[in-house]
Amino acid sequence: MFIWGPGLVLVAYFYAYFTAMTTGDVDLAQCHALESAVTAKNTIPMSVSSPGQPGIFCDRAIQQPFLTHYERVYVYGVLDAVQQDAIVAAVREYRAQHPEKILLLFIAKENWTAWSDPATGRSGGRRGPETPLRTVWVK
Repeated sequence: MFIWGPGLVLVAYFYAYFTAMTTGDVDLAQCHALESAVTAKNTIPMSVSSPGQPGIFCDRAIQQPFLTHYERVYVYGVLDAVQQDAIVAAVREYRAQHPEKILLLFIAKENWTAWSDPATGRSGGRRGPETPLRTVWVK
C-alpha cells in the first residue's frame, strides 16, 4: 500500500504537467495580441525565420514545480538599451490588462539555418542555440 501512494502522486503530477503544456487557440490569440501590442509602439527588425514579419515571437510555458503558466516572448535584433526599455514598457502596459506573467528575452540575432531539397521541392529551417542579451520578468 505504501508504494502505491508515491506512484499515484507521480502519475497525477505527470498528467497535470501534460495538461498544463497543452496550448489552445485562446493561448495563441493571447500571444499574438501581446506581439501586436509591442509592435504597435516599437520598431523591431525583420525576422530571418519568418520573412516579412518582425522578429518577435511568443509561446506559452510553465514554471515548475507548481506548473504555473507564463508567456515567453523572444525579441530579436533590438540591441539598444533605450529601445529595449520601450519594449519592456509596452509589455508592462499589456500585462496591466492580462493576468499572465511574461518572460521577455532580448536576443542579438536569430540563429536560423535554412534548408531546401530541390528534388522534392521541400524547404524549411531550424533554429540553432541562442543566448539572450537581457532577460526581464514582467509580473
